[in-house]
Formats: sequence, structure tokens, C-alpha cells
Amino acid sequence: MLVGLIPCPPKGANNTDDAWHSAVGSVLSPLRNLDITGLGLKCNRADVLQRQCYPLLAAWVRDYAEQVMIAQVSYGLCLMCEIPKGAPMGHSTYRAFDNSRYQHIYSELLDETNIDVLHTLHVHQIRNQFWQFPLCNVYRLWQPDELHQLLLGLVKDLLHRLLKYLKARNVKDQFDNRFTSVPRYPGLQRFFKPFDSMKSSSWPGEEIWGMIRTLSVNCAPILDCSNDDRKTAAETASDEMVMGAVRALCEFSLLVSQRNHSDLSLTALDDALN
Repeated sequence: MLVGLIPCPPKGANNTDDAWHSAVGSVLSPLRNLDITGLGLKCNRADVLQRQCYPLLAAWVRDYAEQVMIAQVSYGLCLMCEIPKGAPMGHSTYRAFDNSRYQHIYSELLDETNIDVLHTLHVHQIRNQFWQFPLCNVYRLWQPDELHQLLLGLVKDLLHRLLKYLKARNVKDQFDNRFTSVPRYPGLQRFFKPFDSMKSSSWPGEEIWGMIRTLSVNCAPILDCSNDDRKTAAETASDEMVMGAVRALCEFSLLVSQRNHSDLSLTALDDALN
């Protein structure tokens, strides 16, 4: 349901983040001004009855670039914790996992004009409008979504790493032949160019879905070690690990897209994730 139109400043304009925050703050002002200790809002139900409701801003599903703009932290940083920029992934190397971002601390630093501390943490020296929403933590709004975190994140990264591995094993030509030779079948997408010749920067989610649905069967005959005596023990073990990772991520991607889940499917998701 359309609730508002966000202004789109021209390229090169100054204070574009401020304009966005101001517009969204106006649209969501009923939530910001809600007294959660009071009577809340009277909302009409479909059965014509009214209920006392307390709507809260709980999630914001967008890509990383917009998440950074909303959180007002430097690009390339974790939105949820204060791990240093450019550090290897893994919180235990630098900071404890529970060293999260707390907006009340940043607000106090801003009140005390401790700009140097905010600069060290790569937090912009402005008062974020999302700090004012009741029970809303702007650094916890991010929920994993299938397109950005899975398809354009994990799966796309897997494809690039897999390509490097196949080149190192001198079997990339075999993979390209299989990749471009998928037969016609309802629901399967066909690719007529090798994987590395396509412009991955403009891939939509549908193309990655098409790759995922045939990736395991394209890789399995190449990395299968059961009938090849020319491989060393190290190559065999390496191929098994890579094939296991490819199969697991393909299974995870297909399972997570189900609209309904059961204990069986959730167990399968855990197994694939592990």
C-alpha cells in the first residue's frame, strides 16, 4: 500500500541523506510520537471493531547501501556491531560478539560533543531520527532477505569462488560446456554464454535462481572422484569439500524459498547450513 513518495534529489546534490531522513521521519511521525505507556492508537479492524494498538518500527528490509544510509555509519562497516572496518570476518578476532551498537551511547557522545569517539567508531555526527522511535533500535532493524543476503550475497560469492577453484583445477572448460548445454525443460533457465563472460554486476535474482537449480548437476560429474584414479588424495579431498559446499548452499537456497515450513524442512535447513 502506497503511503508516501520519497523525494529523489538530483545527482551531486548535498545533504541527500538528510532529505531522505526528513521525508521518512514525516511519513512515520505517528509511530515516533506514540506514547507506548499511554492508550496507544485506536485502529479499525475488518469486523468494524476497534482495538487499542501500539505499532512499532520493528524491521526494515532493504539492501546494504540503504541500510548504511539509515544507520548513518560509514560504508563497509557492520551495522550491528563495532568490528573495525576492513577486519577479517569473525568477531572474536578483534572484539567480543556482544559489543553491539547502542544508540543511547551515541546520543550521549553527541550531547557531550565527543566527536572524536564517534569518528573512531565511524558513526556520522548527526542525530539519527530513528533514535527517537519508541522501542526501536536502528542497528537491529536489518532482517535477512532472500534477494540481497542469500542470492546476491552468499550464492553470488560462491559462484565466483567456485570459478576460481575450477580454473585452478583446470576443469573450467568442462564446467562451461555443461553450464551452456542445459537442455530445454519447463522452469529451467538456459544460459548461452560461459559464467565468467556475463556481467554479474547487473544480475537479477531470477538469473541466480536459474544457476542454482542446475549448479549441483553441472559440478557433480566434474568434481566426482569415484571413477577417476588420476587424482591425488589431496585433490580428491578438496573436490569433495567443494562439492559438499555447493550442494549444501543449493539445498539451503531451495529450501528457504518454501512458503510453508515444518519440523522436517527446518531440520534440513539446519543440516544444510552446518
